[in-house]
Amino acid sequence: MSDGIITFGIGAAAQAAASLVNTQQHLAAGERARAAQHEFERKQATTRFDRELQLETVRHQRQFELRRLESDLRRQESLTALGTQTLYSTYPLPEGPGHLRAGLRILADDLSDLPPLLLLPPLGGAVEAQWAGLRTAVLTGLRRTLGSGGLVETYDHLNHFPWPHAGLYWNDLYGIPTFVTQITLFRDTLELCIGGCHLGPTATRAEPLRSVLLHRRQPADAWTEAAVAQLNDRAPAGRTLAVPNGPGGLDRLEVEVAARAVTAVITAAVDAYWLAVTVRYRQRFDDAAALLGPGALTDWPADLGVPLARVADPAYHLLTVARREAARGRAAAALAALERSLAVLAHPDYTVAGPPFPPPAETAEHVRAADQGYTEALRTTLDAVTGVLGPLPAAPAAAQEVLDEQ
Repeated sequence: MSDGIITFGIGAAAQAAASLVNTQQHLAAGERARAAQHEFERKQATTRFDRELQLETVRHQRQFELRRLESDLRRQESLTALGTQTLYSTYPLPEGPGHLRAGLRILADDLSDLPPLLLLPPLGGAVEAQWAGLRTAVLTGLRRTLGSGGLVETYDHLNHFPWPHAGLYWNDLYGIPTFVTQITLFRDTLELCIGGCHLGPTATRAEPLRSVLLHRRQPADAWTEAAVAQLNDRAPAGRTLAVPNGPGGLDRLEVEVAARAVTAVITAAVDAYWLAVTVRYRQRFDDAAALLGPGALTDWPADLGVPLARVADPAYHLLTVARREAARGRAAAALAALERSLAVLAHPDYTVAGPPFPPPAETAEHVRAADQGYTEALRTTLDAVTGVLGPLPAAPAAAQEVLDEQ
């Protein structure tokens, strides 16, 4: 009995010890499970933190980029506004780009139907009181000499601008033959520069300003009655001048003379343009230069400096050259231009070729077949050359006989 009790006691103790061990194992397993769960949760929290940190970095970067873009946009808007303000404040036309071109389209849908455009911006340099009224006098002379004949379209509502001017060219002048003139004053000296764009079939887009006239005021004692009489020799009624009486009279006379000189030189440039594109063109340079007196601008080339190969109607142009040479008393040069005109009339190759020219009989036949425009100019030229040369050589004499028969 006692052995059974002892055995039971040992078994209970063993069972209690086993239960204690199992409990400790369960506690250890629970502890490990809780540690594992804690570690898992810590890792999850770390992952979430890293993700939030990355997202915050991305958000910060995006906000930075957005602020930078907004700053760039504001800066670009400011630059655009400043550029627009600068464009309008410095643009040659007070109304801004495109205004001149739109105005020309009111005159003609096809701008090629219009004559060349002549731009006359404000005077440059120091415009002293002695030059008062010069720009108005020049505009009046140009419109009378060139505008009335439809040779140019004058435009003067401009700000002062340098040439070439890219904005003016691309916005208003592209494809339009244009003369750009600039008058600069310094004390008693006037300088005229001429440039432009599209001036001729082979011309480059733009031609820079080139000095073509340097004019100086004369002292009062230079304007004698004889000198003023020369100015009035071929001046129309209402445009005659008087010997200056006092500083005011001298200023008015000098301004008128300067305006006539500027008009004559610009007219020569316009004549050169039309000579390249028009047949039977009557040049206006001689009429404009005549207002400066019989001997004015005698050093100007009789052919206006235009190569004969670039002239649309060389035979007719050579007659004008011959008359100019005759008016200057250069008989040999006048005869040479007349004979070459007759040769070119017979065959265009003589535009670039020299003597020997066709025989008089062949020349006479071509004169007989010429139109009235050429024969009338030829008759006037023969009279002018005869006046300085005397008897004519064979070819001009044969041409004279044909005209006498008609």
